[in-house]
Amino acid sequence: MRKVKRVFTNFSFYDPQTIQKKLEEMAARGWMIRKADNLFWTYERMEPQKLRFAVTYFPGASEFDPRPSEKQLDKEAFCAQDGWELVLRWDAIQIFYTDRENAVPIDTDPVPQVENIHRVMKKKVLFTQLFTAVLIVLQMYLQYGQLRRDPADYLSSSFYIFSLPLGVLLFLAAVHEVWVCFRWHARARRAAEDGIFLPVKSSWWWSWGLVLLSALFLVLAVSGTSLRLLYLVCWLVMMGAIYALANRLMGWMKKKGAPRLVNLGASSLLIMALTFVGVAGVVAAALGGWLPLGEDSQPVGQYDWDGLTMDIYDDPLPLTVEDLVEVDARWSRQARVQESFLVRYGEYRQDLLYGQELRGYELSYEITDVKLPILYEFLKNSLIDQHRDEVHDDFVFVDHYEAVDPAPWGALEAWQLHWSDGVLNTYLVCWENRIVEIKFYWAPTRAQIQTAGEILQNTRLA
Repeated sequence: MRKVKRVFTNFSFYDPQTIQKKLEEMAARGWMIRKADNLFWTYERMEPQKLRFAVTYFPGASEFDPRPSEKQLDKEAFCAQDGWELVLRWDAIQIFYTDRENAVPIDTDPVPQVENIHRVMKKKVLFTQLFTAVLIVLQMYLQYGQLRRDPADYLSSSFYIFSLPLGVLLFLAAVHEVWVCFRWHARARRAAEDGIFLPVKSSWWWSWGLVLLSALFLVLAVSGTSLRLLYLVCWLVMMGAIYALANRLMGWMKKKGAPRLVNLGASSLLIMALTFVGVAGVVAAALGGWLPLGEDSQPVGQYDWDGLTMDIYDDPLPLTVEDLVEVDARWSRQARVQESFLVRYGEYRQDLLYGQELRGYELSYEITDVKLPILYEFLKNSLIDQHRDEVHDDFVFVDHYEAVDPAPWGALEAWQLHWSDGVLNTYLVCWENRIVEIKFYWAPTRAQIQTAGEILQNTRLA
């Protein structure tokens, strides 16, 4: 028979009535609370008893305190005189129990009870949640910048698409916590003046709904490739290890009697140091090849050029130089393809290996397949808008697309890039649901353009 049970908590830290009811139910079933933390509460088996519990708040207490303060001890002594026995101290919470049915309640005046809870909420909730909200807003702003810079790459990434609603959800959760804090305090203070204690009500459906939706968006965000799942596992293991080691250090320093500020500083420094080491380890693993940076393209060989070691790729390409020109050369062919439910996007390039006499016959192009028609014009216009003339001191630096005849491409629309004082062999070509931006490193003939158009129009991205 088990003597210890760990139970997941799904009630608010600031809801004493719900906590008391839960502890009384557990005691009636033969379990006494022994340890509490943010996720799990630990119970020890005992004889089933009908007990009353009281949860009180001491705003000046901290989980980093080596021992309770004199004021805490005085309060505990007064409670003991009324038959209340201390069973647990946890951060700013003190939990008492009694087997006396007629024991005088510990908190009899709702006004200081409300103010104590509110002071604890301000110390623990406001800064943490507001700081979290600011970080989420910053992350979403950076994502918006990525969307503006390269919308096709952004919209074809499941990670980007589903991390956006995840960020919104976490932001709303942080703001909701702050709103609950102020709203509850305003209502509870008015009720307390009338002699009524208004508790902070736990919302189990909100908590579980938040957890389930967050988990869903997180799974969808990393579902694009197994590599992202591998990275997620690495980060979760690292964060779990940091949390466990920091808790160990905090507990050890409390036992040694270290002052609160010393314990807080040492724990914070350990977290920062371990985070730095963990991030450096993940980066080193990625650069060393133990944790691959990508799944779409891996080198098949290397060669030496002028003292430099260069990678060689041999990925399949929809369109190759050999499809257009009869040449005999050594190439590196590289491809990167990603897909979401909105967009399928591929980047391709074919480069000559350095050191050959042949020059100029190279290709690079991007293919965007638009699955949601409403995004077509947005993606097309974003590619056009990436090239805009700039004026500096009355001098116009030319950089823009101009429309050309789409017939050779067999396309609906086509543009050619004008840059500086010339016209480049870079084209933007649009079919019904496909947009291609292609750069020739030579001047293609009409026949070569027709061949390229036929291949690019009909090929399916892997």
